[in-house]
Amino acid sequence: MEKQIPRSWIGEDILLARTGAAESELVNIKEVNEMGLAYTYKAGELKEVPIFVPWSSVSWMRPSIPADMEESETNTENVE
Repeated sequence: MEKQIPRSWIGEDILLARTGAAESELVNIKEVNEMGLAYTYKAGELKEVPIFVPWSSVSWMRPSIPADMEESETNTENVE
């Protein structure tokens, strides 16, 4: 059986918008199940620390594009 979205995105970089958040975040999906998803950030203090988010906290998500990576790198440079 072929993996369906979002399970097919495990290991991929995606743009994730959490409910109520002002901006989306560039993350790497680690696990997906019926309760929600686990991911890690690509940079920053919490880099590689797994974070779990229940589905009720996810507004939308999509695969990243090169422009997302550039924007993420620019935001990281401004923080450091």
